[in-house]
Amino acid sequence: MFWYYRRLDSGLAVMHARPEHAEPLEALQITCFPTLADEERFKARHYRKHQAIFDEGQFVVVDGDRVVGATATIRLPFDFDHVDHTFGEIIQGGWLTSHDPDGDWLYGADIGVDPAYRGQGLATALYAARQELVWRLGLEGQVTGGMLRGYGAVKDTMSVDDYYAGVVSGRLKDATLSMQLGIGFEPRALLKNYLQDPVSDNASALIVLDASKDVPGASRDLARRYVRLTTPVPGPRGAAMLARRAAALPAGLGKATDVCVERAHGSLIVDVDGNVLIDMASGIGVTGVGHAPAEVVDAVTAQTQQFVHTCSLVTTYEPMVRLAEVLNAITPGSVAKKTIFANSGAEAVENAVKIARKATGRPAVICFEGGYHGRTLLTLTLTSKYGLFKQGFGPFAPDVVRLPIPHLYRTPAGMTEDQYVDFGIRQLEQAFVAQVDPSACAAVIIEPVQGEAGFIPVPPRFLLRLRELCAQHGIVFIADEVQCGMGRTGRIFACEHYGVVPDMVVSAKSLGGGMPIGAVTGRADLMDAAHPGGVGGTYGGNPVACAAALAAVEILRQPSFLAHATRLGDVMREVMTAWQRAYPIVGDVRGLGPMMLAEFVKDQTSKAPLAPDDTLAIVKGTVARGVVLMRAGLFSNGVRLLPPLTMPEDMLREALDALGQSVASVAERLAAANA
Repeated sequence: MFWYYRRLDSGLAVMHARPEHAEPLEALQITCFPTLADEERFKARHYRKHQAIFDEGQFVVVDGDRVVGATATIRLPFDFDHVDHTFGEIIQGGWLTSHDPDGDWLYGADIGVDPAYRGQGLATALYAARQELVWRLGLEGQVTGGMLRGYGAVKDTMSVDDYYAGVVSGRLKDATLSMQLGIGFEPRALLKNYLQDPVSDNASALIVLDASKDVPGASRDLARRYVRLTTPVPGPRGAAMLARRAAALPAGLGKATDVCVERAHGSLIVDVDGNVLIDMASGIGVTGVGHAPAEVVDAVTAQTQQFVHTCSLVTTYEPMVRLAEVLNAITPGSVAKKTIFANSGAEAVENAVKIARKATGRPAVICFEGGYHGRTLLTLTLTSKYGLFKQGFGPFAPDVVRLPIPHLYRTPAGMTEDQYVDFGIRQLEQAFVAQVDPSACAAVIIEPVQGEAGFIPVPPRFLLRLRELCAQHGIVFIADEVQCGMGRTGRIFACEHYGVVPDMVVSAKSLGGGMPIGAVTGRADLMDAAHPGGVGGTYGGNPVACAAALAAVEILRQPSFLAHATRLGDVMREVMTAWQRAYPIVGDVRGLGPMMLAEFVKDQTSKAPLAPDDTLAIVKGTVARGVVLMRAGLFSNGVRLLPPLTMPEDMLREALDALGQSVASVAERLAAANA
């Protein structure tokens, strides 16, 4: 797991080694240890193996994209009664076969620094990273064999025992061992045949840095956390980038935070100032399988090396056909299905409505209050929340009917929740008399869990009755699962929670693993209704996006992935309902699985929405504490949580703790103001 990132004063960065570093690491070792026997030198394949068995124990120093320093570590139950070991014993066959994930010592292969970068404290920085790993994992300390780099030059004038004793006592200086002793390592033994290198005449020293020792640049507090803040957010580089954005991009392109991203991996974002933040927004639910997962990166890389684009309207290619086959297989329902691809969720919704109209020969489309379906002309017509999304952009598309939907948190006074759902169903049934005749209705489109409205799960009886009415009147039932689909609720599709089988399912966001793609999957007879050439687009089904989606879907459809996602949802609900008990401004905690939201109110009795600025203060306070998130809700008074579904539970709890502190701060400020 990649969690460590530290920006040095020089601008260089210390971080976990990644697969793409393997070849540069092999080249670096040749540069750093030119006289080392080839059979004892790590190759690119060995570095990849290190990462496979213990990824968080491998560190690099990078200057931009250039690797200029590195170290590799393993865990071992080290036997200090057996100190006459050799490097070959630890590194058998060229990689660290003796790694023990339960070992209580961190054993480190020697640190290498590019000669052009020596004297900048990079070795100390790498030892600091290793010591933080010791603290993080609760180990006894780190052990390594430090080369006696200077002994080869004086071997004809003194014995190795005298040289070792002189360096340990401080009478002699050795480029490697003296530096290590200065950091705090303690010598344990002289190893006379440790590795084959004439520079040291094969000699080395077994040295130990136990967990009680501090190392310059290492933080015990940060070692046990994921958030690492070295500047405010934004810092100076971030502020400069935001100024450039303001000058170059239109004001209408809003932004939820002032975070300026340099890199991201897993569930962590590193900003341009070197701050490490936990991502609880996932690019509005896009990175469900995490930032830059190896499977998706490898799939994209492989596809770009074959071809990037030929257009589905001109040619046919495997990634598009295969992805369609997969989606046809995993969407609910056992009928024959087909899929068409688009560039986004909004474009996919447009395709779904077009196909439904063509298949039925009817014009009207029913949507619901609170729904969000996109920002194109038709989808903006379907979208609710007028002031934020629609103001000044009319006129809108015709033949769209918008109906109310029961929002159980706001059940009218005097009604039970069941009575409110009954009333909503009666309104639905009456709409087919008062607003649109069923014979004129092509489709109903609904989000099983409304996203922008504030993560509102549709009441099951309402959704089931809607499905019945569509079947009764030949109306196409479209489930918009752009945000709530692809594992976001702990199931591949949210409608699976309801036992509802749509006629069409719209997918996007997490489908692409970070790449832009949308899809409509539906009954084959409906999908075939459009005439040849009637649907499609230049980039729909782009091979690179399809390759990424195939890798992402393979990850998220695994039972273990979905079980972990469900566990994350359980943790969110547990922590957030405790806020509801503690703070009067937390009115409701809701969602489905790990798609969760807290709605903030002035008080829990009136349920009057908290002022948008106060909700924004919660968001800003949380970002300042190192967690990226954003608002939602018709009244902009909710904070939505959309973490990557690969997020470790301890990271989630750290993020929730930061959000909880911000909630407490605003709650206390408002209570004091009202006192």
